[in-house]
Amino acid sequence: MKTGLMKTSYTFGLSLITLALFSCNAQKTDNSSQKQDSTMATSSDTTRKAPIVGGDQDEHGCKASAGYTWSVLRKECIRPFELENKMIDLRNKNFPATFLFSSDHKQVEIFALDFKKTIILSTEGTDTYASADKKYTMAKDAQKHWIVTKTEDGKTTTILQQE
Repeated sequence: MKTGLMKTSYTFGLSLITLALFSCNAQKTDNSSQKQDSTMATSSDTTRKAPIVGGDQDEHGCKASAGYTWSVLRKECIRPFELENKMIDLRNKNFPATFLFSSDHKQVEIFALDFKKTIILSTEGTDTYASADKKYTMAKDAQKHWIVTKTEDGKTTTILQQE
C-alpha cells in the first residue's frame, strides 16, 4: 500500500510542480508581451519623428541616399560618380570630384566634397573658366589635364586635378 500511496504522492507532486512552472511561464509571457506592446508604441512614436530611409529628398526631389544630387546645368538629378570627367581632390584623395560642361561649353559645373553645393564656372577664354568671385579657376595644365585652383588671401592653390 505504501508503494501505491508513494506513486500517487509522487504523481500529485509532479503535477503541482508542472502546473507551477507553466503558470510562471504564462506570467512571464504576459509581461513580455506587455513590454513588447509598450516598445511597439514607443518605436512607432519614434518612426514618426525619425526620417524614413529613402525619404531624404532635397528641394529638387533628388535622393542623396541613392547618390543623386541636383545639377544646375542639366536641371535634373544626377549621380556625379557616374560622370566621365573625374578629378582627384588633392586635399582628400578618398573623395573624388567630377565635372560636366554645359552643352555649349560656356560653363562647367564641379561636384566636390569641398563645395556644399556645386560651383559653376563660366568661360573666360579658351580652356579657362572662373567663378563669378574669381576665387575658383579651372584651366588646363602643361599636360592638357584640367586643374582647379582656389585663390584665397592672395595665395593660389591647386585643389583638384584631372585623373
